[in-house]
Amino acid sequence: MSTECPSCRKELSQPRPAHCPYCGWRFEPKAGAPVLTKPAPRPKLPVDLVLAVDIDRTGSSSRFQEGIDRSLEQILPALEHKVASVKGFLWSHGDLDEGQQPVLLTDGAGAGQMLADAKTIVYDGGGDPPEHHCDAVENLLQNVPWAAQTRAGRGAIIGFMTAYSKPARSGRSAREIGEKVARKGILFYLICEPTPTLAELCEAAGGLMFRISNDPEPEQMQAIAAQVGASIVASVTAGSTVPLSVSEGG
Repeated sequence: MSTECPSCRKELSQPRPAHCPYCGWRFEPKAGAPVLTKPAPRPKLPVDLVLAVDIDRTGSSSRFQEGIDRSLEQILPALEHKVASVKGFLWSHGDLDEGQQPVLLTDGAGAGQMLADAKTIVYDGGGDPPEHHCDAVENLLQNVPWAAQTRAGRGAIIGFMTAYSKPARSGRSAREIGEKVARKGILFYLICEPTPTLAELCEAAGGLMFRISNDPEPEQMQAIAAQVGASIVASVTAGSTVPLSVSEGG
């Protein structure tokens, strides 16, 4: 039996969760009975967010398929709840050496469509790791219609990546690609198996890294959405585009 959140009207998979993972409405017990306590309404951030999500669809990611879906189910609706609008672009990337080109699955739609499209990804194929993660990020930089980074507009990348990384075909290093992300003012987040290359990419982009899991903790996934929102608040206030700093895997 599922529960409908009385705040955002989302259907929840648990019959009586501690709180709504989408809007934060808390189900607080009182005198032995569940009592709904709605937090004071918070206005959405006056920011239009261009969000690019990229997923490594090779066989190396297949063991995390369930976790990737769960992560997106926690992150995307929560993020959409925080900002004025989300224009989403969902990509998957494969092994270029095996002819697996990047695929655009969601072209400028919202969280619901991105979630539906993510479930159509087939995790299979490719040669042996490493993977073309750096090429995938360069593809996003070149092909996502990024909005101007103003106080009313922001761009963000969330990447799901596993295994080690091959050198980019452009010849640019992971650091050079990350620095390009930073120059564009795009907020950058990786949910991945930490490797030296991905760490270099993330550091150069001024981004944050979280460890990928097949059974992600809801609190951690909500923290990612919260970090994106908090980073937008901080960057809009200060005029910068640097995500708030947290420890790796936090």
